[in-house]
Amino acid sequence: MKTGQILLLTLAVAAAGLAAWFFLGPEDLMSDSLDTAEHPKWQFEATEARLIGDLEDPFAYAGGEATRLLEGSAELQLEGSDLSGALRASVALDGSATVLAASIDPSARLELRGTLNADRVLAVDQAIHGETGLGDPRLPEVRALLAGTADLEVFIDGTPRGVTYRSVWSVAEALRREDGAIRNQGLTFSPLLRDSTVFADRSRLEVTLLVYSAEPSAELDSVILHLVYGDVNLLAAPEDIAIP
Repeated sequence: MKTGQILLLTLAVAAAGLAAWFFLGPEDLMSDSLDTAEHPKWQFEATEARLIGDLEDPFAYAGGEATRLLEGSAELQLEGSDLSGALRASVALDGSATVLAASIDPSARLELRGTLNADRVLAVDQAIHGETGLGDPRLPEVRALLAGTADLEVFIDGTPRGVTYRSVWSVAEALRREDGAIRNQGLTFSPLLRDSTVFADRSRLEVTLLVYSAEPSAELDSVILHLVYGDVNLLAAPEDIAIP
C-alpha cells in the first residue's frame, strides 16, 4: 500500500473514532470494556445472632447476661459499578430485653431491611470506630472488611412498623468474646481508655448492626438496637482483601 493510501486510511479511522465519541459519548464506548475488578461483588451471610444490651445499656461491654444468643441471621449483597444491593437482618427476641421502643413486644420477631449503594459505604478494608471518625466512637477501633450506613425499615412479627431507622453496619474483625464481652486479657473495654486498638480478635469475623433512634427528641446517637452475628460466611469479596 502506498504512503498516500495509508495516510488516508489512518485519517478515516481517526475520523470514525471522533464521530463515535461525539455521537455515542465516552460512557458508551467504555461500557463494554469495564474491568470487573473495579466493581467487585460483596456478599455475606451470618448467623449466631447476639442481642447486645437494651435501651438502658446498648453496648454492654462486660457481656454476660446482658448479651443473649438468639435465633436470627443477616445477609448483605453489593455489586455493580454503583455497588447497589441490600441488607437484611432478623432476630427473634426472647422477652428478656426492651429494644427499639418501650412499646415493642420484647418477645417479637424483628426483621430489618434496607437498600444500599456506593454512597452508603463508609470503609473498605480500613479501621472504623474508636477515634477513626467512622462508625461509632463508643466501640473499639477495629479493622473492617466492609462497613456502611443504611436506612432500615423494621418489620415486627411480619408487620411494618412504619418508621425508618438510621443504622451503621460492618463485617469486621470480631470484638465480642464467647461470653459477649469486649475484653483483652482481663481488661474490659471502656470508651475512656486511651488505647482502643487491642480488643479485636483478628482470627474471626463478626457482623455488627447498630440501629439509632428516629425520634426527634432523642439524642442523635441514641442506640436502640445492637445486634452482633458471630458466624460469618463471606461468599464474595475482592481478591485483594485479606480475610481471617
